[in-house]
Amino acid sequence: MKKVIASILLVLAIFFIYNGFVELRYIISNKAKNQSLREVATSDVSDPFNRVIDFEKLKSINEDIKAWIYIPGTSIDYPILVPGDNNEEYLYKDIDKEYSPLGSLFSLSGTNFTKGNTFVFGHNMASNQMFGELKKYINSDFLKEHRYFYIYTERKIMKCDMFSVFITNENDNVFNGEYELGTVEYLSLLEELNRKNKYSKYGLDEPIINYSSKQIFNLITCYGSEGTTERLVVNGIGIEEKIQ
Repeated sequence: MKKVIASILLVLAIFFIYNGFVELRYIISNKAKNQSLREVATSDVSDPFNRVIDFEKLKSINEDIKAWIYIPGTSIDYPILVPGDNNEEYLYKDIDKEYSPLGSLFSLSGTNFTKGNTFVFGHNMASNQMFGELKKYINSDFLKEHRYFYIYTERKIMKCDMFSVFITNENDNVFNGEYELGTVEYLSLLEELNRKNKYSKYGLDEPIINYSSKQIFNLITCYGSEGTTERLVVNGIGIEEKIQ
């Protein structure tokens, strides 16, 4: 799995070099498509924990839409796609499976959003679309005001707390894989994420074992200058959930 993730991270980095030069038509088209999708398949977000996502409608558009992410106070309000055999499929495809240099937010093939940790990848767009606003989380004041995000699946809604935010190298062991809840590997990952935390003031304030049944989501994008090997990783742990 490490090779698969490394390949995804490499392509994200290559595109990051050029994302400031993306044609305006793609930026406008992507924004319009996602806005239309929100209007068709989501309810009002005044209370994110009670928001309704119509996955039946979403799957009629693209059956690979398996989840949704919303970060209040940012433009991050998108579906998360799970590709088939090709993990890189949505690096350059939008929700309609049409070419777009902005791509989509996506996880790894076979992801079912029940494991201990789930990777979610997205381009760091200069236009702030996709994961372009994650870089705001290196500002502790911004994080303080926007520390929660929400993951929606057909099964449940999860409110997540950003307990760990850091910048690291593409070869970091935190990218080794996704682990089952409660396993030694998962607990080790939790400990590592908590240790690496640089920008979040919160962290995990209880023994790691107390979080063995809590899911985490690793939001990953590129960070830095041209040719960067650096990755920004924003990690949220589920603190509240509601079964659909």
